[in-house]
Amino acid sequence: MVVYVGKKGRVLHGKYKVFGDDLPSPCLDGQIFWRTVNMPFPSRFEWAHDAYNNNYKDMGCTGYEGWDAHRIVKNQVLPAWRAQIGPRGMYKAGLAALPDGRLLASPVNMLAKKVQSPFPTGAVDLTWPVEMYESTDSGQSWHRFEHSPLVGKEGSLHWLDSGVMLFTSESLDGVCVSEDEGKNWEAIPFEADRRDEYEVSAAIRSPIIHPDGTVSFMRCNGTPEGAAPEGHQSEKCRAWMVHSTDGGRTWNERTPVEIPWEDPFPFFIECDFERMPDGAILACSRFEWNHEMEGKPLPYPPGTMPNDHAAGHMVLMESRDEGRTWSEPREFLQYSEVQGQITLLSNGLLLCTYTLYHLPFGVGAVVSHDGGRTWDHENAFQLAWSNGGCTGWSTTREVSKGVLVTIHALEPYDVEPVESGRTVCQTVRWELGEH
Repeated sequence: MVVYVGKKGRVLHGKYKVFGDDLPSPCLDGQIFWRTVNMPFPSRFEWAHDAYNNNYKDMGCTGYEGWDAHRIVKNQVLPAWRAQIGPRGMYKAGLAALPDGRLLASPVNMLAKKVQSPFPTGAVDLTWPVEMYESTDSGQSWHRFEHSPLVGKEGSLHWLDSGVMLFTSESLDGVCVSEDEGKNWEAIPFEADRRDEYEVSAAIRSPIIHPDGTVSFMRCNGTPEGAAPEGHQSEKCRAWMVHSTDGGRTWNERTPVEIPWEDPFPFFIECDFERMPDGAILACSRFEWNHEMEGKPLPYPPGTMPNDHAAGHMVLMESRDEGRTWSEPREFLQYSEVQGQITLLSNGLLLCTYTLYHLPFGVGAVVSHDGGRTWDHENAFQLAWSNGGCTGWSTTREVSKGVLVTIHALEPYDVEPVESGRTVCQTVRWELGEH
C-alpha cells in the first residue's frame, strides 16, 4: 500500500505508518514522499506512478487515476456522426438548441490573441475570444457567423423560452445577453465582490428556470485549493442566486443560498443544474483533493499539486425549495472524471456526459434510470478519444426524440507545435440505443 509520510513516521495520508530506519535520510521537516509498505497479506495490483514528483501532463494526471485495473471492457460499437466546428485551435464550447431545430455553438479560439475579461472572476481573467457557429442540419455541419465580442473558455450557451440567449464562461463574472440569436451581445455584470485576491467567482454551467418563469444564475465565491499561500486563512465560501424576472434581459434581484459547507472551496463550481420530474433541482458540481472520495486514496498528497485535475471528481446535490437550501453532496463519478453536465431526456432517463482525465482521455457518458440516485457505470459510453489531456467540457442537447448531439473539445495534435492548433472542437450526433 502507498502512504504519505513525513518526519519520524508521521502519516499524512494512508492507514499504515512507516517508522525509524525505514525513513529516507535526510528527512526534512514538512517533507512529503512516497513509501510502499509491505503488507502481511497479498494485495491487488496497483499502479506505482509518482504523480507528486512527476507532475504528469502538468496537472497530476498519469492516466490511471479513477481507472480500475481489475476490469476489462467489452466494446459495443454504435453508429454516430462526428463533425468539426471550425479549424484547428478551437476548444471548449457551449451548445444551444433553438426551437426551429438550429444549433448554435460557442468555441473559444486558442490561437487568437488573448483579451481581458470585462468582468473578471479571479480565475482566468486574461483569456481567449469566442467564436459563434451555426448548424442547420442537427450537427452534421457547421458554419461561422459574425457577432459582437464574447470571451472565455469553459463557456455555456442557453436558449430561453423568452427568445433570449445567455452566454457565460469561467472568465465572466456576469452574463452576456442576446436578443437576435447570438449576433449581438450585451454583457451584464453580477458584481460578486470577492473578499480577497485569492477568491474566485466560480464558473456555473446553466441557469435555473423556476415555475413562475424567473430565471436564476447560482453564484458562488470561494478559494480554490492551492490558490492562497500557506498560512492564509481563507473565509468559507458563500453562495447566492441572481434573478431575472423579464426572461433573462435584466438581472437585479439576489437571494442568499444556504449550503451544508464550512469550507473555503466553492460548493458550486463548474456546476450544472437540471429540473427533475418531481420538481426538485439536481446540481452536479466538481470537488478536488481537499475532499477525498470515500475509501479511495488520493493520487498524490493533499495540498501539493499546483494544477489539480487528477483528484477532481463530481458530486450531486439536491434542492427542494428552488435553490435556497441544498442537500449534502454525494459522490457519483471517479477521480479524474470531471466537468459533468446532466440532461433529462424525453424518455425519462438522466444522462451525464463528462471529461475523462484518465485513459482513454476524452469524453464519457453514463445514464441513470432513477433520477440520479444510481448510475449504470457497467454500461458507460466513450463518446470521443483524445491524445492529450486538453479535452472534454461536453454539453448534450436532445435534438429530436432519442437523437442526441454532444459538443466537446479534444487534443488530437498534442505533440505538434502550439501555433498549428493542438485542439479541436467537435460535435457527435448519436443515440443511446437500448439502455
